[in-house]
Amino acid sequence: MRPSTLKTGAKLRITTTLGDDTYTAFFVRRQPARAGRKATNHLRSTDFAELESSDEIGSFVMSDYDLSRRGEIV
Repeated sequence: MRPSTLKTGAKLRITTTLGDDTYTAFFVRRQPARAGRKATNHLRSTDFAELESSDEIGSFVMSDYDLSRRGEIV
């Protein structure tokens, strides 16, 4: 999967680093690489919502490398 082709709101299945579990996330936006910084992808998952506080919305960031290897479109 190429993260640069994802559209806002796309539903993704993300595999954990060790590959034993998966969770669902929604693509929010992609920030392209600039001046020595890697491209990042902003995602949101209900599995991570309200973990630290009641205001937590479950958003997190993944690099293009991680998302291309661990993510797949559902």
